[in-house]
Amino acid sequence: MTTPLVLKFGGDALATPERIAAAARRIVRRRAERPVVAIASARRGVTDHLLGLVEQVREASGAGAKSRGDAAADRVVTSGEVVAASLLAVALNELGVPAVTLDAREAGLRADGHAGGLGAVRPARLRRLVEQGVVPVVTGFQGWYRGRVAALGRGGSDLTAVVLASALGPAECELVKEPGALHTADPRLIAEARPIRHAHHRFVADLAHAGARVIHREAAVLAERAGIPLHFTSLHTDGEPATRVIEGDAGRIAALVLAPGDCPADGAPSGDAGVATVTVVFAAEDHEAGEMFLDAGHASAVGLLRATQRRGAVGFLVPAGEGPALQRHLHAVLLASADRAAATPCAAYA
Repeated sequence: MTTPLVLKFGGDALATPERIAAAARRIVRRRAERPVVAIASARRGVTDHLLGLVEQVREASGAGAKSRGDAAADRVVTSGEVVAASLLAVALNELGVPAVTLDAREAGLRADGHAGGLGAVRPARLRRLVEQGVVPVVTGFQGWYRGRVAALGRGGSDLTAVVLASALGPAECELVKEPGALHTADPRLIAEARPIRHAHHRFVADLAHAGARVIHREAAVLAERAGIPLHFTSLHTDGEPATRVIEGDAGRIAALVLAPGDCPADGAPSGDAGVATVTVVFAAEDHEAGEMFLDAGHASAVGLLRATQRRGAVGFLVPAGEGPALQRHLHAVLLASADRAAATPCAAYA
């Protein structure tokens, strides 16, 4: 069997009927080159709506503490993926492409019993469908655990895609997201942010660890460990801007992440709304970058609460209201460094 492409669509990419149709047409184009296995997230806003409904019903029922691992609640919350995957399959069939929707059980995705984790994968049915020329459209965000659906947690559809890519190859995994390419900062916060054309796995994993919502953290770690080729593309334009995650040297790259709360290097972010963490992630071997950004942070007008440096990243803890200002300051330093190195493109930061 030719190694398929695992093509994952985020909630924004399936938010409207027009975008669902566009996603189906993208699958048709990719399928002309090799088989495709599609992964669907719930449409934008649906998961939050379903979570809210669950909580409202619990409150109206006079329930006490939230029951974690509630099988009925997990089935409710993951139903958004079933709807999205089914609609995408409808669009494909309308275009003359045979497609079937598979939930976690049908796709052989076993949850590991821990919050947000996937265990053993049994992709035999997926392989048979691909060999028959059928496009399997798999529901993201869910696993099958002891006879029931288990939700994987926020960003879990990324994990679904990477786990299946590992089981089917390793196969290339394309993630269709908003805004597509990885950028030197979140372009919704920093208008001057530039796309990063090539990155390496450790850089992407470090971005996720710092709180960037570009990929599920465990998915990034698994992709690095399994050597899975990743490709970030835009839901708006099938092509540019895009980022390919490659093995080996990707040149001098850096990106900034602004995350709420305290995000220490060795733990999960805290829920402290009074502080924010600004992290600069760069190539681990780029020692000059670490010193440059550390000095720039101390030279800023922002009141730093803490500054830390580790291999491949510099982090600053600041009062929440000053996070955006520090991010803009450090991003300007990043762009100035990239522009100075413009005569040597491989040494630029973007």
